[in-house]
Amino acid sequence: MNSKRFLLLMVYSLIIITLIFMPKMVTLSLGKDILLKTEPVDPRDVFRGDYVTLRYEISTIDLDKTSYDDDFLIGEPIYATLSEKEKYWSIDSVSHTKHDVNDEEVCMKGTVTGSYDDTVTVSWGIESYFVPEGKGIPIQRQMENTSVVVSVGPGCSSVLKQLLIDDEPVTFE
Repeated sequence: MNSKRFLLLMVYSLIIITLIFMPKMVTLSLGKDILLKTEPVDPRDVFRGDYVTLRYEISTIDLDKTSYDDDFLIGEPIYATLSEKEKYWSIDSVSHTKHDVNDEEVCMKGTVTGSYDDTVTVSWGIESYFVPEGKGIPIQRQMENTSVVVSVGPGCSSVLKQLLIDDEPVTFE
């Protein structure tokens, strides 16, 4: 009887772990890679170690220059339709609901973190990039021309895939 309980406990544990990581794995497997321009800052988290905090050009949306469906309140979900403009991807429109996109567009889901006049600030869930201990500050010093590769899935989810400095992937030895 104990072996059955142990096996059942192991199966439940695997199911829970799979459910935690599955959305990100699906996004990385099925998502479309896009390039975003960043505006970085570098903190350190006592519990999680060094990381680079990234702020994106698409994190501040001027509603005077972007089509939208209605005003946004802090804490609301926001869906952005992005397309590639020259090198980087930028927002074409935002709304409260997910829109269908064509092959040259992606949809990203975020959360409104600020709303003032006709400007909305958004958190996309890809603002932290963890690095090995002691590497955060040296990376921060090189972040003049930083961008990231983000995988955007069919459900508008996004996963930060690669940090680039001067168009070169950041690697750790």
